[in-house]
Formats: sequence, C-alpha cells, structure tokens
Amino acid sequence: MKRILFVFAHPDDESFTTGGTIAKYVAQGDVDIHLICATRGEAGKTGNPPQCTKEELPKVREQELERAAAHLGIHHLHFLPYKDGTLPDVPLEDMSQDIITYMKNTQPQVVVTFAPHGISGHKDHTAISQATFKAVSESNLPSIQKLYYITIPGSVGRQMSRQVNTDPDEAIHTIVDVREYKEPVRKALLEYKTQNMSVDKVFPGIAEGHNTSIPDRNHYILAWPHPPSTIERVENDLFVGIES
Repeated sequence: MKRILFVFAHPDDESFTTGGTIAKYVAQGDVDIHLICATRGEAGKTGNPPQCTKEELPKVREQELERAAAHLGIHHLHFLPYKDGTLPDVPLEDMSQDIITYMKNTQPQVVVTFAPHGISGHKDHTAISQATFKAVSESNLPSIQKLYYITIPGSVGRQMSRQVNTDPDEAIHTIVDVREYKEPVRKALLEYKTQNMSVDKVFPGIAEGHNTSIPDRNHYILAWPHPPSTIERVENDLFVGIES
C-alpha cells in the first residue's frame, strides 16, 4: 500500500487545492491518504447566513472537514493543537516536530504541502509550508521519498479572476489530471457552509451543480529531495519511481 500525507493549515485547504488529487488516489484503491490540519479555522467567518457563533466555529469547522474528508475519501485525519492565524508565532521547531511525530507513526512515502508563497499568501499557509519542509528534510525517515508543493503555474494564474501567488510554468514537475474527479471535490467544498462566501467566490456555480470552476489539473513542484535544475519531462503521478 502506498501512503501519502497532506499537510495544511485550515479546514478547506485540502479541498481548495488538492481535492482532485486526493479523490483520484482514493479511487485507485492502493493509496492510503493521511491529512494533517494544523488548526480548526477559528479565525474564519461563520457563514452567510451565519451557521454558528464564533465560539462554536472551531467545532463546526472540524465537523465540516470531517464531512469533506468523507466525500474525498481521506482515510486518516489528524489535527494539530494550534490556533488559526497564529502559526507564524509558533516556534518552527515545535511545529515541525509535531509533523515528524505523525510521520514516524504513519510512514508516508510522499508528503504534500503549500508552496512557500502559500498561494493566497495567508501567513498560516506559508508557516505550515516552512514547518513541513523542515520536518521532511531533517527527519531522516527512510519511508519518505518525496515532498511536493501544491502550486498554480503562472499561465493558469493569469487567467484567474482573483489574484494568487504562482510559480513559473517551467518549475512544475508533476501535473495530475483530475478531470474525472471533480464531483467529490464539489461535494467536499459544499460542506464548508461557514466558508460559503469564499467557496462561492473561488468556485462559482458549484452550489448550482456545476463544476467547471474546479481545476482540471493539479500542479506540483518537487521540493525535496532537491530537484534537478532542468526538468526534462513533466510527470503525471506523485508516486513515479516509488514502489508500495
């Protein structure tokens, strides 16, 4: 069985960025999917109309993630004990050790997190990216063979109506075709009722049953081990070269 660990900051990060990849690997049937979520999203909005009070929000968002994870097929969900909006203030060593502890127990071969710019630029996204890179590069765990950054290539970003941080197209190592897996992503996104304004902005039409705003492809940069300076061939699978 192949094993992959996704490490993100907030409930909904997984569905906004790598939902199609997760659903695709689940459908293959030979990949064990793990997700670390560093916070419970307590600094977010409560929805329009409000779905809960601010005091109730952490628990509600935890439940939203659990339901979204069920749609995507995530097998294992683990929360870290941090508060939304505070990750840059958490000692990097502490956060990376939390990730290392989980990796020691689960032995993933592939790890995925945000690109260092965090796509949206959210400070929690950049912090969890730094912590994950530190954890993978310093853990010396024999199981871990690759760390990937989820990103958006510049050619795609220029076509988007919202401003996002991107990476050069020539920096992309792996493109995962997820066109057949948009429906579970749509269902997962709709579970985030407290975040419906963000969901509707980024993925217009999904509440009406349309999935054209969900990406056809997920783009990744190989972050570790250090990638070659020139990419000769773009791969289509995060597990290329890895045996279960």
